[in-house]
Amino acid sequence: MMLGQFGLLIDVFGAILLIVVIVYAFRLNRSLSSLKANKAELDGLIATFTQSTNRAEASVARLKASATETATTLQANVSKAQELRDDLAFMTDRADELANRLEAGIKTARSAASQSSEPQPRRDSEPPIESSDNAEQDQRGKSKAELLRALQGMR
Repeated sequence: MMLGQFGLLIDVFGAILLIVVIVYAFRLNRSLSSLKANKAELDGLIATFTQSTNRAEASVARLKASATETATTLQANVSKAQELRDDLAFMTDRADELANRLEAGIKTARSAASQSSEPQPRRDSEPPIESSDNAEQDQRGKSKAELLRALQGMR
C-alpha cells in the first residue's frame, strides 16, 4: 500500500512538472511570435540605417572635395593679394620718390622766385595771381596734376 501511495505521489509530481513545462513552452512560443513580428520592423530599420550611412559617406566625400576646392581657391586669392600688395608697395615707394622730387622742385622754384625781384611773365592759360594763398593753391593743384600724370605714366 505504501508503494501505491508512493507511485501516486510520483505521478502527481510528474503532472505538476508537465504543467510547468507547458506554461513555459506557451510563454516561449508567444515571445518567439513577437520576435518574428518585430523582425520585419528590425529589417526595415537596418535598411534605413544602411541608406543613411551611404548618404552620409557620400556627403562627407562631397564635403572633402568642396573643402579642397575652397582651399585651392583661397590659396590662389592669397597669392594674388600678396602680388597686389607688393605692386602697391612698389607704386607707393615710387610715388613717394616723385612727390619728394616735386616738392624739392617746388621749393627750388619758390626760392628762385623770391630771390629774383623781376616778376615772371604770365602765361595766357594761367589766371592772374591775386594773393599768396591762391598762388599756393594753384601750385598745389599743379603738383597734384603732375603727380597724377607721373603715376599714370607708371601704369
